[in-house]
Amino acid sequence: MRVFSQLLQRLVQDEQASRGYHDLTVLHDLTATLHDAADIEAVQEGVLAAVTARLGFRRAVIGVVDEEQEVITGWLGHTRAGQPAGPLLSHPARLPLSPAGGLVAEALREQCIRRAGQVPCTANEWMNRHFGMEGCLILPLIWGARPVGVLLVEVGEHEADESRLLSLEAIARQSASVLGMMSTRLRRAQERAIREERARIARDVHDTVSQSLFGLVYTLDGCLKLLDSDPAALEPELQWALRAAEEVRAELRQTILDMWPEEDVTPQTFEADLRHYAADVLQSATLHLLFDVRGDFTSLSARARRSLYRICQEALTNVAHHAAATEASICLDVNGRRARLVIRDNGRGFEPQVALAQPHDETHFGLRGIQARTRSLGGSCDIFSQPGAGTTLVVDIPVVA
Repeated sequence: MRVFSQLLQRLVQDEQASRGYHDLTVLHDLTATLHDAADIEAVQEGVLAAVTARLGFRRAVIGVVDEEQEVITGWLGHTRAGQPAGPLLSHPARLPLSPAGGLVAEALREQCIRRAGQVPCTANEWMNRHFGMEGCLILPLIWGARPVGVLLVEVGEHEADESRLLSLEAIARQSASVLGMMSTRLRRAQERAIREERARIARDVHDTVSQSLFGLVYTLDGCLKLLDSDPAALEPELQWALRAAEEVRAELRQTILDMWPEEDVTPQTFEADLRHYAADVLQSATLHLLFDVRGDFTSLSARARRSLYRICQEALTNVAHHAAATEASICLDVNGRRARLVIRDNGRGFEPQVALAQPHDETHFGLRGIQARTRSLGGSCDIFSQPGAGTTLVVDIPVVA
């Protein structure tokens, strides 16, 4: 009996040693994977694969912290088989870092590991329903003093030995380090882009609008002086002033087109802003607009929403100024991982190949700009038109641009 007990103890020790070696191998491989990760989602997928497919835990979920909004979002989840535990969504579920965020937020605020027990570890019903997170281990991802994310792992009683928990803590530390550095680089890149954009707008306004307005003021001042002595000489000066004012209007319109409000865009504001743009900026009172927005608009990334809005602006500019159309429709369908935008009008139409071959026409420059913007999103843009038959513009892009 004693010999059997010693043999059993040795087998247990050998199994623990083998498992420890396996876990070290997983940690080593994960380090290389995270080092080569191109973006935050690649980091998440690497961590989930290590926890489920390699370490053998049944389910794991990871989210990242949005410091500006003070929420946890960008959730991804995997099962042991490596298949998604739910839709791979970019930012639909948003847990606040306040007490309203439940145990997950508490673990991040206090920067310590929590065990959910038999109660849901989040206050979000969607998360609990799709990812089934009850009785999970909550590992906060802390980089320095900053919470950068959270890792949720379903740990059974037989899986809760000290060595396995130490492996999960090591993975959490690795994940936090990489996510923290990536988010810092991203934030710095965004700040640099904002500074560059502000400088660009300042240059544009100074080099075009400011100079044109100076010429207008100078000309109008001269006209006032000639008003009594030589009124006949005013006509060419006023004609020049009118052309200059129209150029300033066009330059300001382009500057406005290149900017975007900071607040969140909903389907309602998307439609309302475009109606306002057509009525007030384009002064197109006779153009009847129809809108149809379908699917999960909130799943669109900020860049995708902004780009689709600008594409609609440019398309409406062409419709109002050149198509002589009385009606236009804008249909946006967000379906799964793709978004499809269709813009139709009943205007005079044109030959797309001929139009796009013309180098200096403002209208066709707008069409090429739409195509270039769509390609930058990894999508496609098709233009269908012929003289007398109206125009249809079809844009297809990924939801996460």
